[in-house]
Amino acid sequence: MEDDMAVDANNEKRVLCEKIIRDINAVFLKDADLASFEIIPKETNCNKSPVVHVEHNLGLESWCAQHVYDHAHRTLISHRRQTSQQQLRTLQQQQQSDALAKYLNVALLINPDVTTFWHIRRQLVQKNRLSINKELQFSALVLSIKPKSNEAFAYRRWLYSFQSADAIDWPNEISICERSADRCASNYHAWSHRHWVLRSGPCLLQSELMRTEKFLRKHISDYSCYHYRQVLLGRAYELCFCMPSGEAQPQLGSLLELLAEYGLPCEPNTEALIQLMLPHMNRSSVSVQRLRSFLYCCNVAAYDMRLCKEQRALYGPRDCFELHRRAALKFIVEQCVRLQTEPRTATMDNSLQLDKFDYGQHPFLEAVRQAESALGGKHQRWCNLHLNFGYPVAEATWRD
Repeated sequence: MEDDMAVDANNEKRVLCEKIIRDINAVFLKDADLASFEIIPKETNCNKSPVVHVEHNLGLESWCAQHVYDHAHRTLISHRRQTSQQQLRTLQQQQQSDALAKYLNVALLINPDVTTFWHIRRQLVQKNRLSINKELQFSALVLSIKPKSNEAFAYRRWLYSFQSADAIDWPNEISICERSADRCASNYHAWSHRHWVLRSGPCLLQSELMRTEKFLRKHISDYSCYHYRQVLLGRAYELCFCMPSGEAQPQLGSLLELLAEYGLPCEPNTEALIQLMLPHMNRSSVSVQRLRSFLYCCNVAAYDMRLCKEQRALYGPRDCFELHRRAALKFIVEQCVRLQTEPRTATMDNSLQLDKFDYGQHPFLEAVRQAESALGGKHQRWCNLHLNFGYPVAEATWRD
């Protein structure tokens, strides 16, 4: 009799789970603009549907989440075993694919870290049983509850391999990365995906510089964002990116302020800046576009140095401020050295150029070297190591 009661209880649980899964599937069919999914904390069943759907937001009460997931998991694993034995013949029927998709939806929304389930979705996409656009929407829904899901980001990149770059909504992809990073601090997977967007998409440099600045002012200790911004700066210089010629002058304010801080006031025009920062450059070997990009990128780096100073004044000293300031300083010094050094073979790196560079012959770089020496022994050691400034670091400063 106890066995019969256990069987009845299991049947009731199975029927309940199937009903909940049908309710969730009905929401997917009814609302094509679902924006988020959440597990709603609730410990007991109140004799009503645990599926909540309000204004494009889907929720599932927590008391049933584990039961529903276990049921969907068993169903999917059983299906995978059967299809493996039958050489995936069941995937040829759209009706079975639709039934499979509803279990996948529930299982991955509750636990998106199961690689096997994402692999089943890939098989369905390859069989044209699932729409790529709907899959992009579903993976974004997964990221709304699990913003650090590497599987979801990897799935999005895989889906985009079937589309041309012109057909991809790159700004929307950036927005998804930003929302994920905003919801979860130091979200490595979101920032890695954003790196991929930057490499794969069209020129997003200007908008990305603006967006990352706003993000840093809100998330002051997000090291991933600081690193991404450094990559942005290097990418901008690599692509010779700069503002349109009519907008060049207003964009140099931060660089002029930095020069003034180093005791080198300069006329606010391009020629004066180049003459001050690159006095020994061979003009015939450097294009006008490269010089304009150099000034633009140095201005961004100078802006970041000032931003770190402002953040330090507001929030106190933090390693992230110091490290990012050093990265910006290193960028300015390295580009100045590179443009004033005779072309070398591709195998000779920046450190070798810095080793043989005489800062004393260049007023701007010598002023930088003198000013940076006032920031303490620890900073001097860093400058010696990465910029070859040649400070005579005394034994006492090693204890700073």
